[in-house]
Amino acid sequence: MCANIPSTNREAMICCFSKIHMAQSSIVLCIGDSHTAGFPYYDPMMGGNPESSYQFWLKQELLRIHPDADYQLINEGMCGDTARGIVIRLQHALKTSSFNLVILAGGTNDLGMIEEAQIFNNLQAGYATCRQKGLPVIAPGIPPIRIDGYETKVEAFNNKIKTYAEHHPNVLFADWFTALQDEHGYLRNIYDSGDGVHLSVAGYKCIGLLLAPLVKSSFTQTAINNEKCL
Repeated sequence: MCANIPSTNREAMICCFSKIHMAQSSIVLCIGDSHTAGFPYYDPMMGGNPESSYQFWLKQELLRIHPDADYQLINEGMCGDTARGIVIRLQHALKTSSFNLVILAGGTNDLGMIEEAQIFNNLQAGYATCRQKGLPVIAPGIPPIRIDGYETKVEAFNNKIKTYAEHHPNVLFADWFTALQDEHGYLRNIYDSGDGVHLSVAGYKCIGLLLAPLVKSSFTQTAINNEKCL
């Protein structure tokens, strides 16, 4: 049993992490806009090509790491939703259901509509709601888009999310922008579905694989915090 192994032993931590995931389901709420939904080739309500969603690739990678684990990734992406709308839906979801982790992404639909400071305040309210409930949260940055003049704004905005994550426990930043950008700060052609904003299957695969180690790290830290290995 892990209880007989000192908590400082790294092998004990890995052992406990594996047993936790084999013993119970890990429910991840994925909430956001069209980048969470999987547009243009997938929608959580209408269906489509499941590979056109980061949840598909994230789950594949998590199961590759822990084949006996049970992961439930709840896709609550809504096309066209704003940061404020996403957070309102998040707060409702947390009142009615239980989750082990939240991936909260948004802000793209707000660009050019309201000030960046207000977009961040809205997302920050969502992060705070998760933290108040003791839920770890992964906070992706806004991905790059192929529209002139936005790359600098998006990078500056994402730095605010990154800084927030660095100063708050149980919040992890996912750098979608760096993973998907080309040398000019635009969405790379291979990751572009064709409209300069939404992702191709390759793009969703990219961010799904990017999220996997963050999800694993979050669950591992939660297990340590709960002193399940003592």
